[in-house]
Amino acid sequence: MSELNRIRQQAAEWVVALQTAGADERPHLQAECDTWQAKDPRRRQVLEQIRRMWQATEPTVKRRRQRRRQLTGLGAVLLLVLAGAQLPWIYWTADYRTTAGEIRTLTLPDGSQVVLNSGSAIDLDYSNTTRTVELVRGELLATVAKAPDRPFQVVTRDLTATALGTRYSVRLEHGFTRVAVQESKVAVTPRDGGDGLALTAGQQADLNRDGVLARDATPRQRPDWADGRLAFSNTPLTEVVERLARHRPGLLTLDDALANSPRRFTGVLPADNSDAALALLADTLNLEVRYLTPWYVTVRPR
Repeated sequence: MSELNRIRQQAAEWVVALQTAGADERPHLQAECDTWQAKDPRRRQVLEQIRRMWQATEPTVKRRRQRRRQLTGLGAVLLLVLAGAQLPWIYWTADYRTTAGEIRTLTLPDGSQVVLNSGSAIDLDYSNTTRTVELVRGELLATVAKAPDRPFQVVTRDLTATALGTRYSVRLEHGFTRVAVQESKVAVTPRDGGDGLALTAGQQADLNRDGVLARDATPRQRPDWADGRLAFSNTPLTEVVERLARHRPGLLTLDDALANSPRRFTGVLPADNSDAALALLADTLNLEVRYLTPWYVTVRPR
């Protein structure tokens, strides 16, 4: 299990313990939790996200009291789902969003089409002069309807990507945004200044708020996930599992015994059915898929 997954699990257990504790034991538990948080800044951030989502699932005092009488283990299962998803509040309030494993195609008011990848969210800002899609989480593929007097833009925390043609994808990663162009051209501008760039079909670039981090070639064809499939060619097992994890709720982890495994996978897996994808992967590479709960799954050697 990765260090971040350990933090998620521990944070979930802390929230359950604090929410279900009696008045006498809560101060002691809170002090221990504060000590745990102080050792790593990521712990405080993850704990707060889980705490907010716990509160969002309990709209009434009566329901909250009922939850406190439930078994702690049941609460931990729920929180592991929330912790694994790591969904910020901005995701829940977005205009459009997809759940884990869901691929959704939207037709926008101007006739443009946006495909949302698993666990993605967007806000729309359309006016008589502009067409703006804000990607707040995940990944999208935009196929843009022509309207020369109304620029089409995808905005993220890092950049603005303005369509000069028809089709491109934008993906939010930790610390940067990736823009890949499948057709025509896209003008990309960092949010905090710096030099912009123009990408043509078959090019991609990674940018943060200050500027360009990397630039590379990319396939011109429509991304595989947009058609509900995940294609791999001699891909390391670690990368396959990491990608599958984006398409299921909760936690999908690779056993430590496989962390440096030389196993590689070539094939196509369904993007919208992670259980079937895991079964196919296990059969091909002689692996075991262990379901600790439906939301906490480990891939192990057989």
